Amino acid sequence: MKFNKTESEYNMKSIRFLLLTITTMFIIIAGLMIVLGITVYSHYHHFTFFYEAAKSGRFLTPSLLCVLFGMMLFIITLFGFFGSLKQSTCMVNLYALFLFLMVILKLVLVILSFTLSPDKLLNYVNVPVEDYVSDPEIKAEIDILQISLNCCGSISYLDYAGMNFTSDDSTVIIANAQSDPVVVPATCCVTTGEVYCTRMRGTGCRSALVNMLIQNSSVIGVLGVSVTFIQVLGIIFALLLARCIRKMKSERALMLWTIKEQMIMARKMEEDNASDNNTVYIAQAESSTA
Repeated sequence: MKFNKTESEYNMKSIRFLLLTITTMFIIIAGLMIVLGITVYSHYHHFTFFYEAAKSGRFLTPSLLCVLFGMMLFIITLFGFFGSLKQSTCMVNLYALFLFLMVILKLVLVILSFTLSPDKLLNYVNVPVEDYVSDPEIKAEIDILQISLNCCGSISYLDYAGMNFTSDDSTVIIANAQSDPVVVPATCCVTTGEVYCTRMRGTGCRSALVNMLIQNSSVIGVLGVSVTFIQVLGIIFALLLARCIRKMKSERALMLWTIKEQMIMARKMEEDNASDNNTVYIAQAESSTA
């Protein structure tokens, strides 16, 4: 009995150490995911202006998903961390359950990220070039977009053909051998000559936005697969630790019951001995015959 108890304690300490190591890694990974998501969001959050679904609050960018999963992972990891420290079977089982649900959700999102169709995403992207002159806010957003993603116009620079720019707009002229020169915003040009733009941004901003979203989704998908393998290990060790904790508690309960039973038996024997010692034997008097 003593050997089994020692072996169980050794197994539990080993699994507990591994689980604490994995949960510590999860805390670090969750913090990095939150910092990464916030950093990317702070640099590219203005691009959500061009996503139609984002205007109604139904669109989650990869950066927001990264922050969301980081917060979920941090909260879930606390169950495993404190459950290991306090040897709580309930908290460790909840940790394994929440990790399992998170793995399923992450696998679904990873599959979706690798199967994103550029043609389908184009339906959710709109660059309102036609409002460039009339709306100063849209003008500022489009200028930032064209510089950041090295693009011009919605589909191409020809979207600006025939647009009536004002004297307040900074413009350049792009010469086209097949048609008349086109006046475009200065942000469409990389280098400018004396009269014409000598080097322009040739990619349409809708395609650039979709490509950026697909690239970010692919990166997050690869990171999600990598973290998923570690989460599966966390689930396995959590279930093993919960099993060891239950076994240890059962052995301790059995040992306490055995000790109590031995104490009761010892006390009963002492009472029996005491009652035997306190008993006075009275011999019967011999009868005489007259």
